[in-house]
Amino acid sequence: MNKNTDTIKILLAGEGGQGVQTIAKIITETAAQAGKEVAYIPYFGVEQRGTPSISFVTISSSLIRYPRFEAADVACIVISRAINKSANYISPNTEIIFDSSTVDTKKFPKTFMKFKGLQATKIAAEKFGQKSFNMIILGLLAKKLGLDFEIVWQVAQHNLADKLKDNSIKENNHNALQFGYEAVLEESKFPKPIYETKKSISIYKNSEKTAIIDPSLCKGCGICIEKCPVKALSFGDDLGVFAFPVPKIDLEKCIICGNCRRFCPDGAIGVDKNSK
Repeated sequence: MNKNTDTIKILLAGEGGQGVQTIAKIITETAAQAGKEVAYIPYFGVEQRGTPSISFVTISSSLIRYPRFEAADVACIVISRAINKSANYISPNTEIIFDSSTVDTKKFPKTFMKFKGLQATKIAAEKFGQKSFNMIILGLLAKKLGLDFEIVWQVAQHNLADKLKDNSIKENNHNALQFGYEAVLEESKFPKPIYETKKSISIYKNSEKTAIIDPSLCKGCGICIEKCPVKALSFGDDLGVFAFPVPKIDLEKCIICGNCRRFCPDGAIGVDKNSK
């Protein structure tokens, strides 16, 4: 933070589908309600899902003349594949907050030294459900930035109204937000990431058909499982890019209807009839 202008520059970096832009929007709206000047610039690929998703957020007590910045005061990195895209906006003085259950500090340039970690993916999976991961991240950033918890939650409810209609989901997200807000970050001796994406493509094959599932693309959304009319798909033990389980397939049940390929938003799965 620039102490002379009371300005803080925040970089959030992940992939489309992780809620990075939603987190940035909630942070800026909350800060604006607190009377701060705010700026928010989103950056993501055309496809949105599976491509880098980066947001530039500036919060200040004075006029923000230029919203883009060369070096962040705080950078929040939530997936390893975002490191290369965000490195140009991180300096040795940047405080890096990261998901230590999926991101390895050894993958950062050696000039980056100021790390604080939280096993957000692991905590979400064990306590609140994996899809509450982004609420944990929102909570810890809100606390870091000195934002009021209740206002953050109000703004989050407004932005996520369609996803929080179910009371149990709403309660889980509230609890995840509170956990992140109250969490104590790791500052040294970070554990080795416990979740790693399977690096090889999974191939299922019998005499009639071949299925290919690419964990490096799969976000574990489960849409292919929902759309399979014969229940040939179910979650397996391999992990995709967000540390969510990747589907496995029972080829004996599969009728090669094409639904899995048609509805997968990330192009991670397909089944074809073998050529004779």
